[in-house]
Amino acid sequence: MEKKLSIEGMSCQHCVGRVKKYLDTVGSNVKVDLEGKKAVFEADTTLNMETVIKDISAFGFTAREISS
Repeated sequence: MEKKLSIEGMSCQHCVGRVKKYLDTVGSNVKVDLEGKKAVFEADTTLNMETVIKDISAFGFTAREISS
């Protein structure tokens, strides 16, 4: 199932890499867009998005799920 996140606070490719590396551990086909401030990835329907958002927030970013 496709998941979409809005991610505020990313300012460079290092930030993108950090978010992508994390999302690679919970999903697949991860795409993180610095300019669009978003991430799109495939994940199992059982993935707890609240946990994903909390984990990304621990990096210093503000994330929220975008409904399709």
